[in-house]
Amino acid sequence: MMKKTIFAISAALVMFAGCKKTDITVPAGMGTVSFSLSNEENSGYVVKSSAPEADVNTFKINIKSEDGSYDKTWNAFSEMESVLELVSGTYTVTATSPENKPVAFDQPVYGATKSFAVKVGAVSNVDLVCSIQNMMVTMEPTEDFKNELSSYEITVKSDDGTLIWTKDEVEAGKAGFFAVSPLEVWVKGTRHNGEVAPQQYLKIDDVAAKDHHIIKLDANLTGDAGIGIEIDNTVNDREENITVPGFDETPVDGGDDNTGDGGDSGDGEDPQPSTAPTIVWEDNPTFEDREIISGMSVEMQISAPEKIKTFTVNVVSTCANFMSAISGMVSEENNKGDYVVLDLINDGTAMEALAALQLPTGDALKGQTSVLFSLTNLIPLIDMLTPAPGDRHTFTLNVTDEKDQFLSQAITFITPAE
Repeated sequence: MMKKTIFAISAALVMFAGCKKTDITVPAGMGTVSFSLSNEENSGYVVKSSAPEADVNTFKINIKSEDGSYDKTWNAFSEMESVLELVSGTYTVTATSPENKPVAFDQPVYGATKSFAVKVGAVSNVDLVCSIQNMMVTMEPTEDFKNELSSYEITVKSDDGTLIWTKDEVEAGKAGFFAVSPLEVWVKGTRHNGEVAPQQYLKIDDVAAKDHHIIKLDANLTGDAGIGIEIDNTVNDREENITVPGFDETPVDGGDDNTGDGGDSGDGEDPQPSTAPTIVWEDNPTFEDREIISGMSVEMQISAPEKIKTFTVNVVSTCANFMSAISGMVSEENNKGDYVVLDLINDGTAMEALAALQLPTGDALKGQTSVLFSLTNLIPLIDMLTPAPGDRHTFTLNVTDEKDQFLSQAITFITPAE
């Protein structure tokens, strides 16, 4: 259970052990308010990097009356008067941490709001508890993950912005903080032998203030299946899993010749090649974000030796007009509100709407082992719908084969600046 930072407005406050406090004695008077402020030393989040302490003396305070006749803000609690004398009535007090960016590293945001009454000839007593208002995201790579991948990058995006953890940020134990909204996670990595792991995508919709999302990164050693990612929400006890499918294995050059799960068995036989689906974009092999340019070609080769069973494309865009247009191309159950699912095998509405754009659908995908998948005719639709400069448009291709091996690849296009 997380400890909380407590901001108490009261004439008398029972203090927690080890808490800082400021007590002010208030003389009796008409409509007076006395303040006492305390905070626990531990914010409740424990990370390797040093997050700034929540010093309540720096918290911004606002008090306003219900009728709007009084509205005053102090940039720091330390700047407030010792005693306030207010006209009787109903007021609201709000406390917030000084730093409250919607997305930032090492920035827990505290806050609370509460109504209180000021009565003639009485001292108003108010207790206000400031708690964490945002969510924390941290990375936990296993030793296998660190040993198998020479470089990697984890991108976490919310409705308000994006944070990127490189190898250096992960090793430093950087904690990212996000205002409450659904999260999207992309993981990219390069193995020591130079092979690029397929980029993976995960969407976390079930989110709330105080959530601590732990991205657990794992990798099977060379010769095994692939990289695993697990989301563990320690506050609400939720777990979500995603596994990067295996790729053709070539032993990593250099280092000791260790046998074991990922090493040479010594019997002289080559390991069996992976049969998991793959996506190859020859013009952009690392699937980097691309600016939209007139006449651009976006063609990818989908390989699924075990035959395609399902094929969907999740579409997310900051261009409202484009999202509205895409929403009208799918059946109601595939319109998820903040993203749209193009089910190219099972959704008749989507199949009919996308046929004119020459996307493969239905039997052109189902049961196939190799498909040329093109977004070339879909991308120009974005520019026709007046996107703003810098708008991001992400298409996440999801392929499952008949052995239930799964591959997910996110592709992001950006409307260029004018």
